[in-house]
Amino acid sequence: MNCKISAVLLVAALLTGTLTACTGAGIQSSSVVSRQSASSAGTASAAQVSPAPSSRQSAVRISIGPEPESLDPALSSTEDTDAYCAAAFEGLYKVNAAGKTVLGQAQKAVVSADKKVWTFTLRSDARWSDGTAVKAQDFVYAWRRNIQLADAQQKELFAYLKNGEEILSGSNTDVSSLGAEALDDQTLRVTLASPCELLPQMLMRPVFMPLRSDIVASHNSWDHSPDTFICNGPMKMTQWNVKTNIIYARSSTYYDVSQVNVSILTCMLSEDDETRLSSYDNNETSYISSLPVKYYTRIRERGDMSTSAAGTECLQFNTKVDALSDAQVRKALSLAIDRDTLAVATTGMHFTPAAAFVPTGFVDAGGKNDFRTVGGSCYKVSADDYSANVTSARTLLEQAGYAGGKNFPQLTITVPIFSLDSAAANAIAQMWKTQLGISCTVSVQPRKTYQQNCRKGNVQMTISRVTPAYEDPSAYLENFVSDGFGSMTGWKDNTFQAQMTSARRSAAGSTQRYSALHAAEKRLAEEAPAVALFYMPSLSLRDSRLNGIFTTQSGVTYFVYARLFTD
Repeated sequence: MNCKISAVLLVAALLTGTLTACTGAGIQSSSVVSRQSASSAGTASAAQVSPAPSSRQSAVRISIGPEPESLDPALSSTEDTDAYCAAAFEGLYKVNAAGKTVLGQAQKAVVSADKKVWTFTLRSDARWSDGTAVKAQDFVYAWRRNIQLADAQQKELFAYLKNGEEILSGSNTDVSSLGAEALDDQTLRVTLASPCELLPQMLMRPVFMPLRSDIVASHNSWDHSPDTFICNGPMKMTQWNVKTNIIYARSSTYYDVSQVNVSILTCMLSEDDETRLSSYDNNETSYISSLPVKYYTRIRERGDMSTSAAGTECLQFNTKVDALSDAQVRKALSLAIDRDTLAVATTGMHFTPAAAFVPTGFVDAGGKNDFRTVGGSCYKVSADDYSANVTSARTLLEQAGYAGGKNFPQLTITVPIFSLDSAAANAIAQMWKTQLGISCTVSVQPRKTYQQNCRKGNVQMTISRVTPAYEDPSAYLENFVSDGFGSMTGWKDNTFQAQMTSARRSAAGSTQRYSALHAAEKRLAEEAPAVALFYMPSLSLRDSRLNGIFTTQSGVTYFVYARLFTD
């Protein structure tokens, strides 16, 4: 008997539970709930955890995104590629089966008295998938490569290392001066610009994964073929069937292989969330994300979703294009967005309108108050405020020389094939037309094309989801430093940069640090290279027989501990 109910009627509710270790990385665990069809009576309830099975299937099929442009950890920019990276690579730290941050490729970490020097001793049994020993030099090579790589994602995190900020800005061209040094094959010394208690969480990000110089330097497309995709994590790639699937198998060379429950992980590739839903309904997959927006209303009506969001949906402006270079225009466009309607009616969910980039749930100075409560709102987002917001928007637009939208250039919001983004983009375009007299079209593109156009600056505006790389308010704001992860704005602001630098250099938990973060967030709202829209959790569907999958607060989903139970 198949335990799956029609995917339209099933949702993986995100339960907000925080498990702490090292620096307290938060974990969101998914629990399956079933839903009866519209014609059935009664109320469905959460499914119970399956009893110990008489037999266990370790082959799992999932569908979480389209064909990736790359599986190079440094280029991972979306939740699906982050999940693939977590399966195939491992850094100095990892997340274990209990959802805790623990040492990974390192067996020991020693921190200096001033907390600026971290010395890691690598595991003697750490191996690459071809059996070669993982060395400290592999980390140094990867980090020096990635900080220089134009398209590297989240490379702004290297600013926390000694000389990292200067190398990123170009004022220091000696990449060997980065605070990462191999003392010998098994000893890596990491030197920070200032103490950073969040380092273990950062070191789990894909950009900090080790790489083999002999492989990467010798093969331009090393990450596209199982023959050259040499990795050091729990699983290894065995097949990449273009436009069909990517298949991973349990790696026999992984030191902790006994903890890897999945023997085969088949990742079905699909550009369209409707197609992913169909694969789930047809029992072709046991786990999918993301979900088609037209089913959000049914999910909302059940009340099974957590309102504690890991991501902020935002609208980004290319500040180098036409009228969008004017902060007054960007603020006018922001004010004319009815965030309350967007978060609720457009999505069909009770998402929370975003009053700022950083959501609630993060502590402020001294660990006593909530960061959002202390910082207040950057936008007025209630339905009652919208009329006044529109009036202000029209005034700003008139001051910029576009009274009533006259002579304003044609705008285009470009989004990947994802029903939530396209629904939000169309709703925003209509708001601008109605309230400001501005014409805006929506361009929906395959993700590969979309990503290439974003990198080339060929996109005027886009909608994207900002997720924190680690559990701290600064993680949302780091996205918008010069060339920050996920930013296509082209915005470079010395004031914002200085405020973020001050936050990095200030003591953890200090008033100085949080004051700098609040100032940076306010600056971001004032200049509006990007504007927050609403907060939302990740949405997924999971077979009730599939256990052991969890998603961290940074949006990375781990599949290696999954167990698919038979009837």
